[in-house]
Formats: sequence, C-alpha cells, structure tokens
Amino acid sequence: MIHNLKIEKNYLVNLLDGIKKSEVRFNDRDYQRGDIVRFTSPIDGKGGMNEHLFEITHIHSGLGLKEGYVILSLKKLD
Repeated sequence: MIHNLKIEKNYLVNLLDGIKKSEVRFNDRDYQRGDIVRFTSPIDGKGGMNEHLFEITHIHSGLGLKEGYVILSLKKLD
C-alpha cells in the first residue's frame, strides 16, 4: 500500500539526510510494515511539490505514545 502524506520541509530534509529515521503519525491509515510512504513538501516559492518515497521498516505503538499514534521507522527508497 502507498500512503500519500504531507510533511514540513525541515522534517523532510532531515529524513533525506539520514539525520531523522522515524516519523510520529496518527494511525488513521492502518500502517503496516513494508508499506510505502510518499511524502510531499512544497518547493519554496516555485509552486511545485517535492516527492520522496520511504518504506516502513518498523512500527512502534503503545508504550510512551498517546493512544492512536505510532512511530514509523523509515528507509529511503529514492
């Protein structure tokens, strides 16, 4: 399954640089390990969108998280 999600530019940059390896999200999409996340972020002043693909490698829920939220561990694909 592919999940199309918006993300703020600064968070996307950190994911692309490998500084950030996970993302906290509300689990309203029934995320599963192996699913693909397509993050989109506006291109500054150009009216277009950046798109990047990540694979979900692990999902953490429960301990330490508000009910309904998950931490998605991500692996960059493009």
